[in-house]
Amino acid sequence: MNRLTIVVLSLTVFANPLVAQQRPPLAVLRDSGLEALQRGERARAVQEAEALVSHYPDDPVAWRFAGDLFLRSGEISKSITQFQRYIAAVPQHEAELWQYGIALAFAGKYDEGRKLFELHRTVNPHDVENALWHFYCVAKASTAEQARMLVLPAPGDRRVPMEQLLWLYRGVSQEAAVRAEVEKLPPESNQHASASFYADLYLAMHADALGNRKQALEFAERAAAAKEVNYMTDVGRIYFSVLRDAAP
Repeated sequence: MNRLTIVVLSLTVFANPLVAQQRPPLAVLRDSGLEALQRGERARAVQEAEALVSHYPDDPVAWRFAGDLFLRSGEISKSITQFQRYIAAVPQHEAELWQYGIALAFAGKYDEGRKLFELHRTVNPHDVENALWHFYCVAKASTAEQARMLVLPAPGDRRVPMEQLLWLYRGVSQEAAVRAEVEKLPPESNQHASASFYADLYLAMHADALGNRKQALEFAERAAAAKEVNYMTDVGRIYFSVLRDAAP
């Protein structure tokens, strides 16, 4: 998803300057967690997230960073807890927090996820991914037919293959059209690899929403094999784990 710039403003009041000097800087803990994720060391990333919460118990920015690290490491319930703390402290930023919506979807809290993605559209109206996650939540909470009736508009997202995925979720296109758009990109290029990942992830979620578990697992496993490490490829890996471990 499109990253929103946030202003890192620590709200912590240091009652004990000596203790404050001894604890690791917030940015160091965050960066250490991100570096662990780059290396595929999820357990280490979780440790850094827990350190953020422990060392900065009164700082909403630390809670948000911890929520991100927990989510990307597969600790869904812990991520939800931190995102909720952050929203309670700075409710004006709730609309930005698409990450929280994904965590809610993974936790099976589909109606809450739906509401979050509807709210996120007010600050990011052109993001197709937001519309696709909204569809997923609506379909899981009710039916795919209902979800198709409520697909959110997301005009102007030029990333391949977002437009074709949106048409697929609306029920007026097919998987082949999504794949064909990806294959227009230069083979072996970073653009092709990225587009292939997004195609696999959202084709998996579409199949899952329609009740085709076998196909969803096939596509999700391909998405989870993405070589690049970023927020959404980690989400793809967690989605595959959640789907694979869910009761058939």
